[in-house]
Order: sequence, then C-alpha cells, then structure tokens
Amino acid sequence: MYVKKKTLDIVRWRIRTLRALNEYRMEGRKVVYIDETWVTTRMHRSSEWVDATQSMMSATYNQQVSPEEGERFVLVAAGREDGFIEESFLCFPTKKKTGDNHGEMNADLFVRWLTSQLFPSLPEPAVLVLDNAPYHNQLSEDSRCQNPSTIKAHIMKWLTCRQMPFPPNATRPELLQIGKRNHPLPVYDIDNIIRSWGHEVVRLPPAHPELNAIEQVWGFME
Repeated sequence: MYVKKKTLDIVRWRIRTLRALNEYRMEGRKVVYIDETWVTTRMHRSSEWVDATQSMMSATYNQQVSPEEGERFVLVAAGREDGFIEESFLCFPTKKKTGDNHGEMNADLFVRWLTSQLFPSLPEPAVLVLDNAPYHNQLSEDSRCQNPSTIKAHIMKWLTCRQMPFPPNATRPELLQIGKRNHPLPVYDIDNIIRSWGHEVVRLPPAHPELNAIEQVWGFME
C-alpha cells in the first residue's frame, strides 16, 4: 500500500510539473534547465550512458569506457530552448576519483553560481527547472519540522510560535505527532533566493531525468 501511494504521489507530481511548464510557456516565460554532471579529461561521464549497440572493440565504445585515469571535473550549466547559456558554464576539478558529483557540490557553491553567473545572464524573469539534488533541497527555517532528537522544550516553542495548540500535559511523542499533522508545506532556501531575483521555480519529480533537457544533452555529448 505504501509503494502504491508513493507511486501515485510521483505521478501527480509529474502531472503538476508538466502543467506548470506548459502554463509558463503560454505566458511567454523562458524555461531554463539546470544540471550538474562530471567528466574526465577523456570526457567520460557514466557507464549508464554507454552505447550498448556498439561493438566492444569499436573506437566509439572505447571512448565511452572509463579510462580509470585523468583528472575529473564537475560541470554546471544552464540552457534554454535556443541552447546553452554561455555565461552559465562552471567547471572545477573534483577531489575524489569515483562516484558522482553530488559530494563535490554544496548549497553555498550552488548559490554563488546562481547569483554571480546565471542570474546576471538572464535579461528577463525566467522559470528555473531544478532536480532533487541534496543541495537544492535545504529547507528554510520556517518549514523545518522538529525530529525525535529535539528536546521537548524546543518542540513546545516550535509549536507555540506556529500557533499549534497542544495539551499542557502532552508528552514529547505526542508533541511531535501534533507537529507532523500540522507540518507546513516545504519551502526551500534555494527557491526563496530564486524568487527574490524575480524568477520562478519548477521542481522535477524524483528519477525523472527525461524531463530535464540538459540530461539529454549530456547523453548526446558522450
């Protein structure tokens, strides 16, 4: 039952995403896709993009196979329907030799990239499409719920500040349950920053890279 409910939530999320993008386009708003990836000096990205139709002995296949050597770089970019935004490219060497790029990126670096490179290159209000990378999903202070490790006094203060009534003799588990039932909708720090610059945000559902145009470009660039 939980799996079915979770699946339906993702389906509804996908429908909301597609409808929102269509409405923004009808309003004449430019949609800007954002993504981060990693490459090596031989432009290898990930084995899941290897063209399995190629012979293992072909030059095309060999170029896609990881050389297990060479420097790795994180690449960040934004693009619209007319192509990449040239001023948006950010590339820097990674510290680790394996795994994806998420351990190399963080919210502070992403915000600096937005405010110093991307936003100044957008001449008019746009709609930014984000995936669910961890550094995109830091909750704002107002939407952070208390957790089981929070002391009772802090939970009571959190509920009181949000005008959520609770019995005077409520236990800590009961207070947590009250907060969970009345939990505000999530608001993310990144979204607040984006909107403060006059832009809007559309968040993609989990595991839907096909809805991010740049994900498709990374595949063709292999």
